[in-house]
Amino acid sequence: MKRPRAIADTLVIFPDDDGQKRQMRLYFFYRFVLALALLISFYAGLGPVYLGNEDPRLHSLTLVVYLILTLASLLLSLLDIGSATAEYLFAITVDSLAVATFIYTSGGPGSGLGILLGISIAFAAQGLSGTTAMLAAAIAALSLFLEERIAAATSIREPAYFSTVLMGLSYFALAFLSLELANRARISEKLIRQQGRDITNLTELNEQVIQQMHTGVVILDHQQKIKMLNDAAWTFLGRPVSAIGHPLEEIHPHLANALESWLLQPTSQQRHIHTQAEGNDLLVTFQQLGKRTNGALLIFIDDASLAAAQAQQLKLASLGKLVASIAHEIRNPLGAIGHANQLLRESPDLQGTDRRMIEIIDRNTARLNEVIENILSLSRQREPEPQEIFLQPWLNRLAAEMRENLRLRKEQIQVRVSPADARLHFDPQQIRQVLEILVENAVKHHEGPTGHLTITLAGGIDEMTKEGHLQVMDNGRQIPRDIVDKIFDPFFTTSNVGTGLGLYLAKELCDANNVRISYLPISTGGNSFRLRFKSEHTGHLE
Repeated sequence: MKRPRAIADTLVIFPDDDGQKRQMRLYFFYRFVLALALLISFYAGLGPVYLGNEDPRLHSLTLVVYLILTLASLLLSLLDIGSATAEYLFAITVDSLAVATFIYTSGGPGSGLGILLGISIAFAAQGLSGTTAMLAAAIAALSLFLEERIAAATSIREPAYFSTVLMGLSYFALAFLSLELANRARISEKLIRQQGRDITNLTELNEQVIQQMHTGVVILDHQQKIKMLNDAAWTFLGRPVSAIGHPLEEIHPHLANALESWLLQPTSQQRHIHTQAEGNDLLVTFQQLGKRTNGALLIFIDDASLAAAQAQQLKLASLGKLVASIAHEIRNPLGAIGHANQLLRESPDLQGTDRRMIEIIDRNTARLNEVIENILSLSRQREPEPQEIFLQPWLNRLAAEMRENLRLRKEQIQVRVSPADARLHFDPQQIRQVLEILVENAVKHHEGPTGHLTITLAGGIDEMTKEGHLQVMDNGRQIPRDIVDKIFDPFFTTSNVGTGLGLYLAKELCDANNVRISYLPISTGGNSFRLRFKSEHTGHLE
């Protein structure tokens, strides 16, 4: 409570300039209308008979002069010329002399015209400081006292000093009360404005915080239409062109279905949404705002892949070192087994069954060695060394090498880049390893004749989002939906000869390069693995 009083004290000293000008113009307009009304009523005979009865000529002349002066004051205030305090004091002086003259020519204080000065003082106090307002009351009281002295000197009537004193005291009281009310009004107005600015600043701050959050925030009204969403939510929802005011079901049907399920059985637990679409593997939490029937809904959206990655890192952090050390220890005896098996194969005394056993040992030794090599490559993973890579020539060279290594025809590995001058920043060795893993997986898991396999290496920059991408697409059998969430897990494989570390290694290399890898089924048949680069990793020739 102390701080508002300190502000209030300051507000009395510094009134609002715009409000003061409005009050001053209103006051001057009132004076002009009053002068015009008095003039018309006098000449038309509409007012009381005692108006100007003592001296009609002086009364008429004063009305004309008063009308001219009030019109001049009104025009000056509209043109904003001169000091406001000086204009107020001049106006109250003119009003005091004019009203005192009207009282003189209309029979004295009993005419009731003195109340007109009270209205002028009340108006003046709204735009003046305390000292000036009291000075205005003193000028009004003094003018009435002078009127009584002149009336006594001219013997026009008996002086009424007691009524004059009471009227003068009422002017001072009115000035004081009007000034106090004006100060309170200014204080309240200033505080309301300050509170409005504070609320606006807090609202803008909250919006900035929400917009900068990595967690998506969506607010729905009672009709499940989107009222607000931040940048993260806009990205999670697929970057719709227009989302505000549209039903959630139109923007993201899977999220709308999850919301309907939650409304039937509300819980605070996160819900996992997998839509088979890029970037839409989400963890969502719903919260009701207000009444259940007509209240708003709040939705928090997180990237499920990031949450899963964090959980996976926690699980594998301690296990990784142990497995790497075990793999290193196994490598030496495994090499000895392989060498002994090779020497045994050269023996001339081996029978057919023995040779079959040697082939089994050789195949499983090679498989076990591949597992160990993958584990050790993860443990020895170096920091990325990004370079600016022109995609078109780099992908052409890579495709040529993979055709030769995998014994594929030229048309079986195609390259497509858009725009043709696209550039990306990444570690060429590590991203090359990722693409090799994806292409080898496509060959390994292709069903049917290898000659029917077609692989496309695509890359470029999205013109709308400015994000770069690399994509490996094949026409093989699609990965079943029930295992899509597990394909990047370590040691997960559907093949009897696979190690289950290829895609896991690819994801680790992508994470190290700040690249997001995701799986996308192709609607016409086939599989697609997409690597997405942030906008700062992209560029093209101007």
